[in-house]
Amino acid sequence: MYKTLFVLIFSFIIFSLQPAFCAQEDTLEAAYAQTAATYTNYKDCIRLYKMPFGKLFYLTLSSVNANKYTILEMQSRNGYIIFETGGKEFLLNVMKKDKYYTFLRLSPADNNYYFSTTIPQNIFRYIDLNFNTEVKELKF
Repeated sequence: MYKTLFVLIFSFIIFSLQPAFCAQEDTLEAAYAQTAATYTNYKDCIRLYKMPFGKLFYLTLSSVNANKYTILEMQSRNGYIIFETGGKEFLLNVMKKDKYYTFLRLSPADNNYYFSTTIPQNIFRYIDLNFNTEVKELKF
């Protein structure tokens, strides 16, 4: 009699806690999917352009805007843009080498290079396509 009562109570407890165990598995699968993202090489996130600093900064800014990434902060004097996509923040640095050459570097804010390789590819592709476009001030 006590064994039957114990089995019934034990089975009731197990079946009532089952949704909690399922919810934990969902979070584990999401955490695994986040860590299983592709690794982006640092060499794919930096590029040297033969153009002045100001032109590359404005082309980079328009590239981030054209790809519909959320711009969080920018500063033209130091040449950086902080933007967010896919719940992850990135930093774009425009660094002057000399009068004719300028570096563009993309780095994640948390220094974790497990993100999609399409993010730097989209930014660099837009700049490559609009390389010869004249950058001019719009007057309203």
